[in-house]
Amino acid sequence: MKIRKINILLAVSLGAIIALSGCRKDDGAIPDRVTVTAVPTITTNIDATGSAAINLLNLPSFAGKFKVDLYFPGTPPPSKVDIVIRKSNGTTVTNANVKVYKAGVTTFPSTFTVTAAEIATLFGVPIALGDNYDFAPDIYVGDRKFEAFPAVGNGTGAGLNGQPFFGEFVRYSAICLYDPDLYKGDFVVVSDAWADFTPGEIVTLTKIDATKFSFLDPYATAPLKPIVVTVNTGNNTVSVPRQSVGTDWGWAVGTYTGAFVGTGGAATSSFVAPCDKTVNLNFNYGIDGGLTFGGGPYLLVLKKKP
Repeated sequence: MKIRKINILLAVSLGAIIALSGCRKDDGAIPDRVTVTAVPTITTNIDATGSAAINLLNLPSFAGKFKVDLYFPGTPPPSKVDIVIRKSNGTTVTNANVKVYKAGVTTFPSTFTVTAAEIATLFGVPIALGDNYDFAPDIYVGDRKFEAFPAVGNGTGAGLNGQPFFGEFVRYSAICLYDPDLYKGDFVVVSDAWADFTPGEIVTLTKIDATKFSFLDPYATAPLKPIVVTVNTGNNTVSVPRQSVGTDWGWAVGTYTGAFVGTGGAATSSFVAPCDKTVNLNFNYGIDGGLTFGGGPYLLVLKKKP
């Protein structure tokens, strides 16, 4: 029994020696031989005094202002940052198209103002409807670079999204902003599913204010009442709450009294398209007593007369 106990003790001792021989004095949570780089947190935010979007109807007017700064004031800054731009179009965003906008930035905060001409020159093609341009910093610490939009994996700012006042990147989208002065004057009927208006017929729009215009439906009887169209300038959708357009429908005087129209269907089915200079009105038609004719809504499309 003594020999067996000695053998067991010897085996335990040898195991301990082997285990200890595999350790190093710098082992720990982060061994000394592992290099850890403290990457400063940089926030990128839009300056509200600049443009919020790129208006394709007035490209020279675009002046996008944004600021790049240390998220934690007083912390050590990076060696430098390069401000880069990522271009995308549509709902799928990849990091396949990235250009350097400003290289070697060492002052924080720094404010930049970008123009549509600069963006078009960088990418070598005109800005198109639906384009998105995202600005963010590539961060340098010593000789190491941490990318905002790497080909693989998350960028430098992705982990802090949702923190108060933190901005991973700023985005400028190419859209056609609503212009109230465009939606006045003569428009040509492109199509009318209700078949009152004839393609090629002229409808005159009247500007009411910055978000409303009106027109008359000549197929109702006098006294005619203007159809008031309200524009949501945030997304270019339009709406017409049910409203009277005249005494009767002219094709059934005395029978179809109390003529009214109102937009129906999906909210997005009635809209203005300033780039195309068109307005799409998805109308329901009805008469007194709230009776709406079946089969609707019926789409009326108007386009600005050249």
